[in-house]
Amino acid sequence: MLVNAVKGIFFENTNLPQLVVFPKELNILQTTIITKYSNFYNCLNKNEKRVFEHRVFRFIDEHKFIGNGIKITEEIKTLVATMAITLTFGMRRYLFSRVNTIIIYPKSYYSTILDQYHKGETNPKLHLVVFSWLDFLEGINDKQDNLNLALHEFSHALHFGFLNEQSYSAYNFKKYFDQILLFLINPENQKQLLNTNYLRSYAFENKFEFLAVLIEHFFETPTEFKQKLPEVFLLVQKMLNIDILKIYKNKPVIN
Repeated sequence: MLVNAVKGIFFENTNLPQLVVFPKELNILQTTIITKYSNFYNCLNKNEKRVFEHRVFRFIDEHKFIGNGIKITEEIKTLVATMAITLTFGMRRYLFSRVNTIIIYPKSYYSTILDQYHKGETNPKLHLVVFSWLDFLEGINDKQDNLNLALHEFSHALHFGFLNEQSYSAYNFKKYFDQILLFLINPENQKQLLNTNYLRSYAFENKFEFLAVLIEHFFETPTEFKQKLPEVFLLVQKMLNIDILKIYKNKPVIN
């Protein structure tokens, strides 16, 4: 059973991925793309990869992709789905309830609503996530700079969706994020966080950006994260229900 084969990398037994009896399979091109770009996928075992691939298939199948000045290719759809599923791999509720459309621009684009250029954005009211493809690729190509546009925007999408969702995945996510915010009420903990100089300043814009930046760091530099902010790191692990260091253990990062 696939669900039993992967449970060792999760924290909450009640939040284990649903059993996949007949997992969907990706084509050779898609698996080649994922293998080239995703360290996370490459560190999974055979059964975990089957679950991951099934979820990538489902994400692509459930979302509409629109290119604005760029042609939507197999690579674009596969990489977008790969980053989304990386974020939610520890969850039973792995699709995004407030997203049904992905819009891709070739590079940063002008937003008439905010009167500025954007690299990406999440709009839960319109059920869409938008990416500059240039910046998307930069984010996944440099795997240790803690700047990952895909993870950042999908973190917003996940957060917005879970705010009003009643699933166990949503409950687990909100419970541990609330504990992170509660931990940071303490002035000494705030001081510790700031003194590490680990998170970029954008993290302190608001709680939504703080969450997105935490998740970028969690996937890109987890060992450093645990060393510098051990209490916060453990809560993020529980929030996402994934033992990231167990996955990455003894696996080299390929840039």
